[in-house]
Amino acid sequence: MHRPSLALSTCWHADRTNDGVDLLRQASSLGFHHVELSHNTRFSLWPGILAEHTLPHSPKIDVLHNFCPVPVELLRPHPNAYEFSDPRLPSRHLAERHSLATLEAAASVGARFVVLHLGSAGPRHLDDPLESLALAGQLGSRSFVRQKISAIQTWEKAFHESWPRVEEILLRLGDRAKSLGLQLGLECREDPREIPPDDSWDMLLARLPAPTFGYWHDFGHAAAKHALGLIDHEQHLRRLAPRLIGAHLHDYSPEEGDHLPPGQGSIPFARLLPLLPPHTHVSLELSPDVSADDVRASLLWWNQNQPARS
Repeated sequence: MHRPSLALSTCWHADRTNDGVDLLRQASSLGFHHVELSHNTRFSLWPGILAEHTLPHSPKIDVLHNFCPVPVELLRPHPNAYEFSDPRLPSRHLAERHSLATLEAAASVGARFVVLHLGSAGPRHLDDPLESLALAGQLGSRSFVRQKISAIQTWEKAFHESWPRVEEILLRLGDRAKSLGLQLGLECREDPREIPPDDSWDMLLARLPAPTFGYWHDFGHAAAKHALGLIDHEQHLRRLAPRLIGAHLHDYSPEEGDHLPPGQGSIPFARLLPLLPPHTHVSLELSPDVSADDVRASLLWWNQNQPARS
């Protein structure tokens, strides 16, 4: 029996350093032996990362989160700067080109996984009234249910219209990932207009071959959707566990949002963590506002709460 190592996502500290060597050494100083390079890993950090990651004391880089390093033309890091679902062909070309660059970068540092966002479809802000009603204690009211059903129908229609262009790019990325020995983690998102709608995961995964493609569970994102009655978090995770390859660990509360240290929100981890298959990769994905002490405490929490796996 063993307890899998917890990786630290550099989303926590990448914006606070200009040195890739320091980026990795900070993770080591906090007790982490594995890292995920987040989508805010600027290109200027890359030389230091390449110089440091092969040294014996350096944490192993397991995951890159698309786009990584950040495309040089972007004024600020943004994982949705270019989308596979974009109806504009030039934007889709940029999404594919920079995703391929992320795959090459991942292979160059010996990573095993690349996490992808799949795009978005449908009008923005349809979930805003649902959030307001839920915070006002109106979850399940007639008004809430009517607006929820209407929004879900809109999101699902838009998804099916955009899916062919998304799938076309994903299959090409999958071919390259397979040749590089990488797995692509398709992340569940907190914004319901982002692809796919949660009832469509089974269809999507059935069309994308394992083991190159797998599901990447984000605990905070799923919790936010659970709070709006869009999914049942436990049922969702249990259903998709056979294709689960990785997860982002952080807590959530309706008042403070997500990317909280585990144990500081409302997610029932005692019920959910045992649903993770053996050898699932897990990255701690915390807000930059979290203190270093709370990062250390999160690692201790993981070691105390994560069930041992055979």
